[in-house]
This record gives sequence, structure tokens and C-alpha cells, in this order.
Amino acid sequence: MWRCLAVCSLLGALSLGIAGCGGGSDDSSDGELSFRQQVDKALQEKAHDVRAKKLIKIGYGQAKAQDVFGAEETMKLAASACEKVADPAARAGVFAMLAEAQHGSGNRSQARTAMKSALAAVGQIEDVESKVRTLARVGRAQGAIKKVDAAVDTLKSAEELAGGLEDVYARTLVSASIAASYEKIGRPAESDRVVGAALVLAEMIGDERSRCEAIALIAAKQHAMGKKAEAAATFELALSSARKIEKLHSRAYAMIDIAQKLSKAGDHAKTHEILAEAEAISENILDPGFKLQTLQEVRRLRATLPKPAE
Repeated sequence: MWRCLAVCSLLGALSLGIAGCGGGSDDSSDGELSFRQQVDKALQEKAHDVRAKKLIKIGYGQAKAQDVFGAEETMKLAASACEKVADPAARAGVFAMLAEAQHGSGNRSQARTAMKSALAAVGQIEDVESKVRTLARVGRAQGAIKKVDAAVDTLKSAEELAGGLEDVYARTLVSASIAASYEKIGRPAESDRVVGAALVLAEMIGDERSRCEAIALIAAKQHAMGKKAEAAATFELALSSARKIEKLHSRAYAMIDIAQKLSKAGDHAKTHEILAEAEAISENILDPGFKLQTLQEVRRLRATLPKPAE
């Protein structure tokens, strides 16, 4: 077992969203639940995947707090919950999460075991799009547990499968996920290559609204990868695509989608600039019902999304 310093050093490397979820020691104080109480509460979850995710987070928190025995017991319960997940894609996802948590806790042998279970579950997925998404997730986890060569192979397999998808929109979205996983495992050149291909695919989408949504999603992925300049350029491409949408209510909602993604990316000035444009478009919608609905949504967002800094 690693000690606290080793565990803490890995916190930034995990893609679990579990930092800070440990919550207290076994002695409950200041109103927080003890680890034991958290485990008992998690075990009441009827959905196996939900129970597994909660137990993984708790076990990781215990490892972070150097509760070695408690962490091992909780991770065993989590593994048992993972095994009971019926859907193979969901089962692969929770096992990938478990592998990351085990590796981050210093349990490399258990991490490898969990990863084998994740890969076995992937082999049972029949839907191609679901399989590609899951491979992207599992590849990211392989990178997190320092199996980078295996991760690259997994992501290459995901690319090959994605190439067989007839739905261009779906192919674009899964390509963006694969690109994000390449970036996460430290392969930026591969990530850039796949993003470039995804943008070419997005431009081929026949439906104007879907094309705009796909480009905006790629932009959001680029921002999440830390590629802010590239993301800004892709957001502009999405805006250009949105402005070409003929139906006014559809154009307004496309711009709303872009504005929300920009808000999450932290560009609050651009967010409100786009919302103002969407509001002006909405005022010209002829159908009273569509007009009212669209204006209400735009104005709600203008009132609730973070404003630009003064």
C-alpha cells in the first residue's frame, strides 16, 4: 500500500470526479457521515451501477485518508456491485472506474483485475456505437493505470469501429470522445488528428441543426482538453453554421446550445453576446407559440447564466 503522499500525488491523474468525496473518518463529527455510514447508505442503492460508483468513491476516499483496511473492504463491495450490472457497456464503465480508483489507491494488482473485467464486458457489447463509446472510456482508464500502449491499441480499435458507423452525426460524436481519450492518455498528436477528422465529418452532416450541434460539441471537447485557442475557433465555426439555419426557432435554439457550452467553458462575455443575438432572432419568429417558448428560454438563460466580469 502506498502511504498518504503517494495516494495524494495521484489525485490529479484520475478521471473519476471523485476527489473530495471521502468525507470524514470512521468517527462521525460535525454532522458528516463516517465512512461506515456512507458505505451502509450506498449499499441501500438498488441500482447496481449507482451502488458501484458510490462505493468506489467512498473506497477511494478511505484510501486517501489512509483507512487501508476499510478501503479494501469497500472496494470488494464495489467490485461485487460491478459484477451485478447487467448492461455490458455500463458494466465496462464501472469496472474502468474501479480500475482507476484501485490504481490511484496503490492496488495495482486489483486495478489490472478490474481492467480485465472491463475489457471482457466490452466484448459483450453488440451495439457498435455503444461499443465505440465504451472503448473510448476504457482506453482512458488504461492510460490512467499506466497501460498506455494498451490504451492506444484500444483507441485504435475504437477508431476502426467508428469508421463503420453509417450515421455521420453519431460517428462525429464518438470521434470527439476518442480524441478526448487520446489527449487524456498523453497522445496530443493523435487527439488533434481525430479532432480534425471529426470536424470534416461534422461538415458532412446534412441536417443544419445537427451539424451545428456536432461542431459545438467538438468545441466543448477541445476546451475540456485545454485546447482553448482551437476551441474558440471551433465555437466560431459552430456559430457560423448556426447563422445559416433557415428556420428561426431552430437557429435560436442552436445558438442557445452554443451559448450554454461557452458558459461552461467560462467565456461569459461571448455567452451573453450570443444570447442577445438569439433573443433578437426569437423576436422575429412568426409562430406565437414557438416565439414565446424561445424567448422565455433565452431570457431565462440571460438571467441565470454567469455574467461577464465587470
